[in-house]
Formats: sequence, structure tokens, C-alpha cells
Amino acid sequence: MVQSLLKSLFLYSALAASAVLAAPAHQHQSEPVAQGVSHREYHVSPHPLAGELPAPNPVAIRKPSQAQGGGHQRVTNAMRIAKGLPPLAPRKLYDGSRVGSAHTARSSPVPVPVPAVLVYGPEGRSGSPLGYLSQGYNGENKYYITTDCKEAMVNAQLFAGDLKNPAQPQGYSNVGLLSAGDSVFHTGTSDFGFMVGMTATPNGPPVLSGYHSFYEGDESFLESNVWSLNADGELILTWINPNGDAVRGEIGWYNVTDAIIVSADLSVYRSEYIFGNLKVATIRLYLADQFTCASAPI
Repeated sequence: MVQSLLKSLFLYSALAASAVLAAPAHQHQSEPVAQGVSHREYHVSPHPLAGELPAPNPVAIRKPSQAQGGGHQRVTNAMRIAKGLPPLAPRKLYDGSRVGSAHTARSSPVPVPVPAVLVYGPEGRSGSPLGYLSQGYNGENKYYITTDCKEAMVNAQLFAGDLKNPAQPQGYSNVGLLSAGDSVFHTGTSDFGFMVGMTATPNGPPVLSGYHSFYEGDESFLESNVWSLNADGELILTWINPNGDAVRGEIGWYNVTDAIIVSADLSVYRSEYIFGNLKVATIRLYLADQFTCASAPI
């Protein structure tokens, strides 16, 4: 009896298997597609609600033709307001929260020849010239004031904020400002630097470089693109901080080392650093209209 039951189960299983194998395989019928483009397969979702949703109707979702008003229609604010809707948001928004510094013109649009640079006191051209900006360096490899016309910087050029001294090698031909501290000159403080020879730097914030005449190889913050020329022919020096703020430097002459320094505020610098026989005199630099050593005014 048991064997007969097992035999019946076996025969039933074999018949069921043969029926499955004999059934034709389901093939998805679709229109031919371009080579490399896959057929889109639609599967029955296991989600119980998916079967209750209507299938997408291609006719209902096709793009209307131009004749049916399906073209792009420009909606104006007037049309929206007439329908009681708020106006459209502007396409471009101006961010007025960032307030930048008002920079003065820092560079000449064309090269300006510089026959020589005359040094005056704080009263400027209304006083007598004190000397010339040197073409070479003092014992500390900084620019200084000379009364000897043979030592004056001659035939320099001012262009795009750079003052180039032809008497110095190409890598150090730019007359610029080397910070004695960090990269920031704070207005109304004693922050200061030295006027030295250096490599050219981009217009903008200072760079950290060792290519300068003062302790060559020692990386310091420096800027060469600092010069502009006012209507009176005065050379104006402006330091650009990393945040873009422009700080005009006050130029002074340090009597002990015969060096030219630049500070954010010379009066504050004097109160903090000058004592005893030390002196820092305020000076101003002007382009000489013409210059020959035989007719030098010093």
C-alpha cells in the first residue's frame, strides 16, 4: 500500500514537471529599438497598492502640439497679478550684504617713466627736497635716502602698480613692501614693514615668499603691486590685506639704519618703538619731472 502511494506521488510529480517544461516561455513583445538602447521592462510591483493604480496613458501625457497651445508661453508679472498670484521672483539677486572697501586707483594704465624719485618732508612739494630714493641698498639690504645723485634710482618705470628699478637683478627689480609682522596691516596701529627689492607679486593680498633683498630666502609676507600716482606726482603706497581692505601706508625714514619704513600709522609706531636718539621722520616720494646728475637739486 505504501509503495503504491509513493509510486502515485512520483508519477504525479513527473507529470507536473513535464507540463511545466512543455509550456512555451513568455517573451516580451516590443518594437525594435536602436542598437545600444535597452528595452524598457515593466514589472509587477510587490506593493499591494501598485496593482490598483491605473497604468500611464501615453495619449494623456503626450506633449500638446503648437496648434493645441502647447508652445512655451511667457508668463508676466501682470498676468500673475491679474489672477491674484504674487509676482515672479527675480532671476538675479544682488547680494548687498558684503561691503567692500573703496579702493583708490593703484596703478597706471600705461607705463610711466620715472627719471628719479625725489624725497620730501611731510609738507610735500611745498618744502625743499631732502634727497633721492636710492638705486641700491644699505647695509641691511633695504632702500634708503641718498643725497648723492650718483646713488639715485634713475630711469625706473611705474606700471600696473609696480615700480621697477633697472639697477637691480630681474628677480629683485620691484620696489615693494615687506611686512615685519604678519599679512595684515591694521589701520591706526604700529604695523610696519620695510621698502626692499623683491620679485613681482600679483595685484591683491600679500604673498609669502623668500625672494627679497632683506634676508634672502627667509619667507615673509610681501607685496610689490603697491604703488599709485596722484595728480601731484606723489607716489602713494597701499597695502592690500587678505580680506581685500586697502590700507594706505605712511612712509618714514629711520635715522639709525638709514632705512625707509612704512607703517599703518607712524605716530603710533613712534610711541611704541622710538625712544632716546632714535628718530623716524615722515617723508613723501615724488616723481622727478626730469633728472640729470649735473643739475641735481641736492
